Amino acid sequence: MRRGLLLFVFTGLLLLSGLGAAPDASAADDGCLSGQLKTARVATSVRLKHDGETYTKAQTDLVVQVPKSWKLAGNLLLNGDTERYRSAMRCVLRNPDDPYPYRNTEVRPGPPEVTVQEKWITVRHRAVTYVDDTRERHFGPWRITAGKRFWTLALMRPPALNSAWWQRISVDLGGRAARTISPTPSKGSATELTWLRPKAGGKPPEVRIVVQPPATKALITRWSGKPWYVLPSVAWMAWDLVLVPALLLVVVRRLRRTPASTPTTPAEEATWRNLRLWTYVSFAMALIYELDDLLPSLAGDYELLPWWPENRIAVHLAISAIGGAALCLFGRPRIDAWVAVLTATAFPVVVAGAPQWFGIPTGFWLSEHNVTEVEELLRTGGFLWLALACACVVFVWLVAVVSLVLRLRAAPGLTVPGAAQRGRSPWWVLVLCAFLAAALVTLAVWAKQNVWEQEAWLGIGGGDDFYDRWHLANIYNSLAWFPSDWPDWFSVWAGWLIRIAVLLAVLAVRSKAPGANPVAPGAPELLVLTVLFVTSVAPTPGWYVGLGAYVLDVPLILFAGWLLLSLGRRRSVLSQRLPAGTPLREAIREPDRQWLVASARRYRDLHLQLRRWEQGDQEGERTELEAKLDDLHRWNPGDSASAHAGEKLPDSVDAIELVLAWGPRDTWWRNACRAAFFAAVIALPATAVSFWANHVRGPLWGDVPRDQFGVANLLQAVFGSEVIWAAAGFVLGALWRVLPGRRGPSKALGLSVVYAVPVGLYWILSRAVDEPFGTWALDVALTLLVLTTTGVAMDIDTFRQEDHYWPTKAALLLSIYQLRTASVQLAFFVAQMVALVGVWQQLKGNDPMVLIEPMTPTGPQGGPSTGDSTGDSP
Repeated sequence: MRRGLLLFVFTGLLLLSGLGAAPDASAADDGCLSGQLKTARVATSVRLKHDGETYTKAQTDLVVQVPKSWKLAGNLLLNGDTERYRSAMRCVLRNPDDPYPYRNTEVRPGPPEVTVQEKWITVRHRAVTYVDDTRERHFGPWRITAGKRFWTLALMRPPALNSAWWQRISVDLGGRAARTISPTPSKGSATELTWLRPKAGGKPPEVRIVVQPPATKALITRWSGKPWYVLPSVAWMAWDLVLVPALLLVVVRRLRRTPASTPTTPAEEATWRNLRLWTYVSFAMALIYELDDLLPSLAGDYELLPWWPENRIAVHLAISAIGGAALCLFGRPRIDAWVAVLTATAFPVVVAGAPQWFGIPTGFWLSEHNVTEVEELLRTGGFLWLALACACVVFVWLVAVVSLVLRLRAAPGLTVPGAAQRGRSPWWVLVLCAFLAAALVTLAVWAKQNVWEQEAWLGIGGGDDFYDRWHLANIYNSLAWFPSDWPDWFSVWAGWLIRIAVLLAVLAVRSKAPGANPVAPGAPELLVLTVLFVTSVAPTPGWYVGLGAYVLDVPLILFAGWLLLSLGRRRSVLSQRLPAGTPLREAIREPDRQWLVASARRYRDLHLQLRRWEQGDQEGERTELEAKLDDLHRWNPGDSASAHAGEKLPDSVDAIELVLAWGPRDTWWRNACRAAFFAAVIALPATAVSFWANHVRGPLWGDVPRDQFGVANLLQAVFGSEVIWAAAGFVLGALWRVLPGRRGPSKALGLSVVYAVPVGLYWILSRAVDEPFGTWALDVALTLLVLTTTGVAMDIDTFRQEDHYWPTKAALLLSIYQLRTASVQLAFFVAQMVALVGVWQQLKGNDPMVLIEPMTPTGPQGGPSTGDSTGDSP
């Protein structure tokens, strides 16, 4: 009995000691010291924005006030690179039990803001995500799950703050009522919900809301799923594989049938042959590099060719290198360049075929869980070998484009039939291409590192074996996709530039052919100019519901251009007829310039005297002046070689308008080149404004370091803007003598309207589907200003012989336009500036969409996080 009693007492003491020790053990495992965070104050808000966005935008704001008595509170003030800071932030923002948190669906405008008050340390964390696919998206303390019809928004509280005082939870559903809400909010409306807790204590609400998004936003998320992901490619191919090649082949056929001279010159034959060959080459490139991602996905989804999805990275590497070498066949570089190209092509092909020779994993995919593969990669320098293979791919493409441009440049100067055209680039060009290739790959690795720091910024950091393997695998796997991304990016804008060069070479040769018409472009040249304007100059902003419907813009551009030229054929100055019925464009020639300029100057002087004498009411002198003006209103009486000498000019045409209509140069081609030069110079400030609006404004500048082609995109944006406005000026100058209008600004206005037509369509349709209009209004305003100013510069240059008579260009312009006309032009310029200021103010108040780095289509880029990783991409 006594022994039983002692055993009972001993067992009870053990149980009591165990119960007393349990909280201590739990506290020992609680690295966040959650018990000290019971007095913390938390407020969070989330806002869904559907209207005016390409994708539904979800942004959240989390504010946590932790007491200074919390032992980890001081760590929140440390540098972000320290583990103590990251550990404290994981307690406040994430799951502290996961030392490897990873999010590639969340963008942070900046690091958390930490401020210190008398009793509190406040952490404010902002995050943004865009729902563009069906992946589960974590951002801040929220999770949004996109289903086929309904989306679920749920609050995912950091575990360390489960016992904290969640004072306020606000949800803005973007103007749409929820389908279900749990629990019932404290106040608000059908679209704006708020949960309030006036006192601390108790369990925070488990907020869960089901909402039905707009049909257009839900539809966009479907394009990432099977089999709908083919639609974006099909929409893109409708432009790049159907419309553009068809237009170019129509041009080739017309050029062959109607040569500018008979017999056809070697240069003319070479240029249209180059155009035909480039059409086939660009078609093949667009087809291959659009399908190189699509077909492996289809093969994997439908279990066809199982080796292809597993080896798609090797296939990308090989076809990218071989594609660049094939492009060199068109450029025909010299022998030393060919040796460099073939060497640079062979290395990536060898790496793709035998990656194990370089310590690269079979299939090119590196798993952080495979310690053997990671160690082998480090031992053999496999990462550097892969980077070198990527640099070789870039080098081959750069050499190909340089040699191709040099070939196109040589074609207009050919004088021997059948002569070979080669891109004879000097040796230093090869060195420059090698340097640029290495720089581009280095920048790509740097950008991938920046993306890693954005997505895994709360990870445990370097020094941890698994973290280091995970980090290496992420950067390596991202670089492995570079050969797939490079042709897609480079061929788009390089192909656009080459297309412009090919078409300009055709125009240059035809304008200088022996039988060419120097006054105005003929029907074949107008067709080339039309294709140049439609495919390379006019904006095509047709991006609706996640699909590129660019082909919708083309009919409108063609129709607007046809109306403009039809109006010009009836109303332009040179289309007016002399009494004998001869149009002025058939009577006027460059030798008439001297007489025209002299007549225009005399005409201005007589009009000035007439206005002065009108004030003095001198009738006799007025009659004499009117007689002199009547004499000036006749075709050059002293030109005995002309059949129209002495004929009266049309009533609506005077000497000033006639010389302005002729333009500053002797041929339409030289007028075009002059206008292109003026437009390129005048567009420099416009390029700076456009650069700010599209690459610097708001969060856009922060996207540059996280884009593998971010720095290159900046250079391409500046150069591309200048090329577009120079090409627009070229078209203006080429059509100078056939456009309606009697002054340069009025001619430019007509072309600007054609330029703005697709933007107007986009404004209507983007409003219909509730998508953003972007900076297109600014683009149209800048284009109008650039072309108008170019028109003024052309008018001034037409009277350049009078420069020494006037103190400034402005004084000469006032004399040319006359006082009343100049006042109208000044008002026109003021209206343009007011429009630009209005657009600028609008842009300042609207931030553009921030970049979210997409996941690769083969496997996860994330780590082993169980609570925050978004998993594989579709």
